[in-house]
Amino acid sequence: MPISEREALTLAQAFLDKKYPGAVVEEAHHFYGYYTIHVLKGDVILGMLSVNGYSGSVWYHTCMEHIFRLEV
Repeated sequence: MPISEREALTLAQAFLDKKYPGAVVEEAHHFYGYYTIHVLKGDVILGMLSVNGYSGSVWYHTCMEHIFRLEV
């Protein structure tokens, strides 16, 4: 993939800085064609986002919101 893990984390953090100030990225998990990254605020996982390993597009996984609320 043209987008490295480091670049994916940078793109993800830039996205969070604009949309969710104060949230930070955790480590990236590589899958086929994309990276998935937990989003943290302090010690709490707020959610998850992914970065396309070819285009650099970032998307937040809003469908997981109810699952994370149950675990927190």
